[in-house]
Amino acid sequence: MACRAGLLLLLSWCCVAGWTGHANAADDVSGLRAGSARAVITPEPGVFLGGYDYNRRATGTHDDLYATAVIFENGTTAVALVVLDALSMQPFIARPIAEKAAARVKSPLLPAEHVIAQATHSHAAPDLTGIYGPDPVHSGLDPRYVERVITASVEAIAKAWDQRQPAKLFARQAECRGWVDNDSEPDILDPSVTVLEARDGEGKTIATLTNFAAHPTVLDGDNTLISADWVWGFYTAMRKALPGEHLFLQGAIGAWIQPKTPDHAFERCAAYGESLASTVLNASAVPLKGTEIEVRRKTFSIPLRNETFRQMTKLNLTPRNLDGDTVETEAAWFRVGEAEFATHPGETAPEFAAETRKMMRTEGPKFVLGLGLDHLGYILPVRYFDRVSEIRFADYLVSMSPGREAGEVMMTALRDLIRGN
Repeated sequence: MACRAGLLLLLSWCCVAGWTGHANAADDVSGLRAGSARAVITPEPGVFLGGYDYNRRATGTHDDLYATAVIFENGTTAVALVVLDALSMQPFIARPIAEKAAARVKSPLLPAEHVIAQATHSHAAPDLTGIYGPDPVHSGLDPRYVERVITASVEAIAKAWDQRQPAKLFARQAECRGWVDNDSEPDILDPSVTVLEARDGEGKTIATLTNFAAHPTVLDGDNTLISADWVWGFYTAMRKALPGEHLFLQGAIGAWIQPKTPDHAFERCAAYGESLASTVLNASAVPLKGTEIEVRRKTFSIPLRNETFRQMTKLNLTPRNLDGDTVETEAAWFRVGEAEFATHPGETAPEFAAETRKMMRTEGPKFVLGLGLDHLGYILPVRYFDRVSEIRFADYLVSMSPGREAGEVMMTALRDLIRGN
């Protein structure tokens, strides 16, 4: 399916539209090494699927779920990114992955603080928050599956580490339009597609990292088959076209950024995934400069104004403590050469992605990773709280948000991270 006309959030796009790359970059990356690998995290049927309704158990598997990892290393330091085909990312998953991966790799170049985990947010994957169990008062979290996800993620990171090889970096920039809407505020949408590609000395792809914002929700609550949703279609098309591993980096989807769903069929998932893959593959690859790697993380607290979140802890739905006046979370910023990345700890509005890109310092590609290191529900602009009756779906979005201060607190933390404060 070709990408067609759609709506554009100009503020988001203007932050990257001026970037043109560097023609001589291939001569400047000989000190960089990259590796990639993936491990299956498909559960057995019977697990509770996340999203939509209670008591939605998986009856089978349509396509495998993966933990897909990429490593960048320059002889001085390294950074690892692992992406899970999962509904959610929580600290009780992200932190053990980082700690165990660092212990497994056993290199001072890759401390636990340099391991970043993100979720794609598929609603046809198991519940990794605990809130989608058999009913509202019993957890859907399977500790055995959580441990399997952690173990597989560590395996993928360790394998990617072992497969490191000299790499050159390239970036692609495009727009994918026509099958994603902002159902809450139709005039605010970011169709940008940002891609980082690592190639070996023969020009063979080691990994691609594609950042785009769209819920993986073609499949609805009637579906009981395990799947990465339309992201599966993207993986399939990319693997047919290029070697290496292909990571989908979810963007800012917190203002009801949804795919169009004239139907809820797997054929629709394939078509949308192929559309994004086609956009990536048809975009020009521009070489990048630099071998520098920087990684910074920041732990901070967000005011917690949502009684529903507190009930999650009181009912033992989640091992996380959400029963206070604040909730602790984390964000990360890292740079590989000219490519910059920042995580958002939840489903954030497009304007937060635009603001994050404006803070970044290089002229290269800029990536905003939604559901990175954490998933604190919807992190929204204040207007959603002030205009609940005017903005479509605002009542639900607000009900699943930590509160009106979350966006400002997150952006302050990111500003400090990016500036090195």
